[in-house]
Amino acid sequence: MKVLVVGASGTIGARVVKSLAKGHQVTVIVRHQHLVERFEKLGVKAHYVDIETELEKVIEQGVSGQDAVICAATAGVDGEPTEIELLDRTVALKTIDAAKKARVRHFVLLSAYGADRPNQFKKEMYPFYAAKNAAEEQIEHSGLTYTIICPVNIVDGEGRGLIEADEDLKDVKEATISETDVASILVAAVDNRALFNRRLEVKEGKTTLNEALGGDEAVGSVKDNRQVKKQLPRYN
Repeated sequence: MKVLVVGASGTIGARVVKSLAKGHQVTVIVRHQHLVERFEKLGVKAHYVDIETELEKVIEQGVSGQDAVICAATAGVDGEPTEIELLDRTVALKTIDAAKKARVRHFVLLSAYGADRPNQFKKEMYPFYAAKNAAEEQIEHSGLTYTIICPVNIVDGEGRGLIEADEDLKDVKEATISETDVASILVAAVDNRALFNRRLEVKEGKTTLNEALGGDEAVGSVKDNRQVKKQLPRYN
């Protein structure tokens, strides 16, 4: 399968790429020129984009001919407002538009728990959740086959591969999920028909990832955190 990963130079995106590259033809879009060679060493086709001048053009080129798209671009809830506006809103919306034009078979969006209710958050957190909400709304009304993954608070560290996934999670006040498990979920979603046209909230749990998502095991669960961190710096 041909898969485009947007946001591939972030920590979650990097894990997604490393895992997908074992069994798929992967393309990435990066905004740091020096990362192109690093991705190419993994057997991945990399497009460099100048955010200021050619974002829409490069995204359309990257999406063209792909079977699936994973949009993992994010500045995080603690990101700078300008980065949130760029990555979590503008990049996501333009990627959805391009995927619709290219008739991509499946679009996987990394969102966030609570993005369906952005008004509940404090002023400083609202821009992040509002941007995620805008992306969710757009993909749900795009006509594309989609999967929206909404993790609770994401933490560093090795994942256990044990999660809970539901369209309406309960008991999330102190819930967390590792970056590694989030990446594994995104990989598993790419070709999992059980997740088509669904919005899933996810947290660490007691069920294997495969069982929780109701599909076949992902191509290479994301396990080697340290190796990915060594290969690629924390950029989005």
